Amino acid sequence: MQKFVLLGLLGFCSLEDIKCKKLTVIYILMFGISGVLLHLVSPVCSIYSILCGMFLGIVLLLIGFVTRGGVGMGDGILLVVTGVYLGGYGNLELFMGGILLAALWSLGMLIFKRKNRKDEIAFVPFLLFSYLTMLIRGA
Repeated sequence: MQKFVLLGLLGFCSLEDIKCKKLTVIYILMFGISGVLLHLVSPVCSIYSILCGMFLGIVLLLIGFVTRGGVGMGDGILLVVTGVYLGGYGNLELFMGGILLAALWSLGMLIFKRKNRKDEIAFVPFLLFSYLTMLIRGA
């Protein structure tokens, strides 16, 4: 059940990130509350793993604050919530897969001169594809 809820969250946020280049925090927080409630009914990982997963998002929020928006705050909040669903290792895997996919996409855009170094890209779709890869692998 939790896999499908997280897939819905990432799908919804991907569409919003592509269209608007920003995320609506209230929807993400509602999914976060749902994740906590689902975890109470059917725990998937330990509370320590969840806290470690949430910590990754908090670090990203701090980086966004220090860089004054160099990293989107919505991305950090989203990773806090995905940490509730995936735990520490799973959230780190999601994030690293998203970074790798975004880097490959950006490199392609630079090579073919479709974008320059200063252009922003939507990051959440790469998290969605990273999560789909995790689901296919059975992680």
